[in-house]
Amino acid sequence: MQIFQYYGIDWLATACGLSGVYLLGNQNKFGFVVFMVASMSWIIFGAITGSYAVIIGSCIFLVLHARGLYKWIRQEEAQV
Repeated sequence: MQIFQYYGIDWLATACGLSGVYLLGNQNKFGFVVFMVASMSWIIFGAITGSYAVIIGSCIFLVLHARGLYKWIRQEEAQV
């Protein structure tokens, strides 16, 4: 068992995912950006491992995180 079998990409994705949850839980929109990094990392991981399910799911999550960030920014602009 190698801890960096996937070049640390799985660890990066996990750390970004957990950080993203923490940031959004504290109402920090930067959490969406961190989640997008996590999703991109999972896409790379899926490509390395040959898992289409991980690739497709992560692409969907990436779009949803981008949408969340876009809506947050639009809401902030509307309040000004």
